[in-house]
Amino acid sequence: MKITQSTIRTGLASIFLAALTGCTTYVVERPEPQAYTPPPPVVEEPAPPAPEVVVIQSDDDFYQPLSPYGDWVVVSGYGRVWRPRNVEAGWRPYADGHWELTEDGWYWESDEPWGWATYHYGRWELSAGYGWIWVPQTQWAPAWVEWREGGGYVGWAPLPPERVGVSVTVAPATFCFVDERRIHDRVRPTTVIVNNTTVIRKTVVINKTKVVNKVVVHDGPDQNEVERVTGRKIEKVSVKDLRHKDEVTVAQRQHDAQGKANHPQMGIHQQPEVRNDQPQNVHGLQHRQPAHAEEVSVPERKPVQKEPTPARVQPQPLPVVPPRSQQPPDKNNRAVPFAGENPKPTPLVHQRTPVEKPGHAPKEQNKDHQQGKSQPNPKGQAQQKNNGKGHDTDGANSAGDSNSHDRN
Repeated sequence: MKITQSTIRTGLASIFLAALTGCTTYVVERPEPQAYTPPPPVVEEPAPPAPEVVVIQSDDDFYQPLSPYGDWVVVSGYGRVWRPRNVEAGWRPYADGHWELTEDGWYWESDEPWGWATYHYGRWELSAGYGWIWVPQTQWAPAWVEWREGGGYVGWAPLPPERVGVSVTVAPATFCFVDERRIHDRVRPTTVIVNNTTVIRKTVVINKTKVVNKVVVHDGPDQNEVERVTGRKIEKVSVKDLRHKDEVTVAQRQHDAQGKANHPQMGIHQQPEVRNDQPQNVHGLQHRQPAHAEEVSVPERKPVQKEPTPARVQPQPLPVVPPRSQQPPDKNNRAVPFAGENPKPTPLVHQRTPVEKPGHAPKEQNKDHQQGKSQPNPKGQAQQKNNGKGHDTDGANSAGDSNSHDRN
């Protein structure tokens, strides 16, 4: 057989055509690259500034700030009260500080760390068992005191707690007195005059209580009189400035505690989320930015043959037990009990056992005795059947025995 050039050409064309049909050509158009846009900067809103003064809404707001400086005890008639700790002998309230004149009257500027609360809120009481105790209240005032003046002296005493239906009076022994020329000076428990009957008799109570801008003001010595006896000008100080100086530290602690309670993770700055808008990898190819589309030949994938899934075996249904009334009886004509049911006991049938009389041996024994061996007796069996099923009475057995002897 001769192979011509045309045959070779035809074979090559067939091989080339088969190779082309085995591969599939795909044209992948790459997406246009997008410009990366950085996320907007995270702007944290500044925390609200701390209040200039302590915010008191209930008696419980005093518990935490005053606990480091004293003890909370329960006193009958007042409930939970506070008493200072580590104070000098003979200590009394409103005896460590000085007076400042304000637009709301005389303001007690205490040198004690708890003075912002105990001298501007609540009342003091001299208890026989605990000494000086402080009863908390939520209303603020420049000072809760009663004033006395006269004879060249000025004195003040803490107001006791108010009681419903009880008239409250200030005991003279609770007053502190100073020379009226020293009303604006700083005082100490050792520099004030106490328990002096002569000074008490020379002074009278100043009853000038008023309310200014919802603030209770207990007026003390007159400004003009103080300037006259001291010989110097008394400048009024802003209540706002005095309160801010006394309460700023406690107000900042209160503000920080509330901020942590409302924002447990405050202060932890989270990094902004980084967005990746670059085109992703397609078919594991390296990303380029071609000016035109490329032709990529991807070999055709053969389908994967899956193994046949075995047929699921359906569980056999449980046998249905018919009602007792529909169940067939057993061979003794008794109903078959249900599963789990205790069958009723079968009544016992008492069978009578024949009684042997003396001198009358059974037929089988006599015959065996005569012949020397045991043989069956068909006649005796027939006679027993004729007399009835089962065992007969004693008289019937005796008659049968006598007849058998006669036949023999």
